[in-house]
Amino acid sequence: MLMSTETYDLLLRGGHVIDPDSGFSGPADIAVAGGAISAVGSQISGTARETVDVRGSYVVPGLVDFHVHVYWGSTVWGLEADKIGAAGGTTSFLDTGSAGAITLPGFRRYVIDPARTTVRALVHICTAGLVTNLGELRDPRYLDVEGTVRAIEANRDIALGVKIRYSDVIVGEGEQARAALLAALEAAERSGTWLMVHIGRTPEPIADVLQLLRPGDVVTHSYTPLAGGVVDDHSLLVSPAAIEARAAGVQFDIGHGKSSFGWATAEAALAAGFAPDFISSDLHRGCVNGPAFDLPSVMTKFLMLGMPIEEIVMRCTSMPARKMGLDAGTLRVGSPADIAVLAIDEEPVSFVDCTGESRVCNRRLSASHTYCSGVRLDPEILGVTEDLPVEISSRPMGSGS
Repeated sequence: MLMSTETYDLLLRGGHVIDPDSGFSGPADIAVAGGAISAVGSQISGTARETVDVRGSYVVPGLVDFHVHVYWGSTVWGLEADKIGAAGGTTSFLDTGSAGAITLPGFRRYVIDPARTTVRALVHICTAGLVTNLGELRDPRYLDVEGTVRAIEANRDIALGVKIRYSDVIVGEGEQARAALLAALEAAERSGTWLMVHIGRTPEPIADVLQLLRPGDVVTHSYTPLAGGVVDDHSLLVSPAAIEARAAGVQFDIGHGKSSFGWATAEAALAAGFAPDFISSDLHRGCVNGPAFDLPSVMTKFLMLGMPIEEIVMRCTSMPARKMGLDAGTLRVGSPADIAVLAIDEEPVSFVDCTGESRVCNRRLSASHTYCSGVRLDPEILGVTEDLPVEISSRPMGSGS
């Protein structure tokens, strides 16, 4: 027992605490004071303004979703960060290319700065970002290397890198497609940042794409069932080029989304030892009602695939937080009290992948409490009534992510 006469703001009692940063996984209490983690241990004594019994739940660092679209009201995909954070246990987000060079200032002023959750951005090499879903780089005049570099340099604290959606329906084919990828790489190189490349319906062999990437660059949609992925859509073999790229320092993200996760693809990759560096939702308007739903639902799929819960949590907290340079993804004493309480429903539930294949998971994770700096994000207070999961359903695959 941790003996104390302190008064805490919040005391979470009896949960199964998982902190990848320290390697701890087991029963413990967590005390919060002044917006920070004050104590972690067995049977913490002292009083608290609020005590919550979280027995039977996982208590983890606030989830860090490495791939979302939260430029609400100005882009075709955008959700509201605080609302999906409250409902999904997510306290930090990386928006991956919703804003381009000319739309980043608005994204910062009207979304990032006022959000209670932490939002960071990758700047789309398309100067307008994702205003529409008509194939933002079919017209190469939207490529903007100079503007992208300037936008990052003017917003170093929130702009972490560059994004390109590298699918034929988005960038075209042949020389036009390759020029777009090279432009994105140039912007990342000149700004001293990293590039995230969306794959699936990739306009050239995946090996040719991967050999261009640098250490620290990221491939997203790593388990896409679409052609041109890391896992071949016919043989279900992991590309040797992907294995070589990982050895060279390229990182791999899930980005579930609407079209980018297949059960068979995931099984094949994990069986080959090709686990992702980051597990993310790619949550947007096209997948929030299925098949992605939220980050805990994506985590549930990896539980069903046999990944230990500690490894799943690590890929949704400490690893993306480190990549993003955040003081997050940890339950270390003194760190901001960003905390997710994940309820465990033992009832079987059917989940579909992005091809429509359904599988039964015997456990489902869902967020019961989400705290940012020790203050609960309450879905009811935030008015979460739309853009949230209502049923498990599949969506047809298309040009979306």
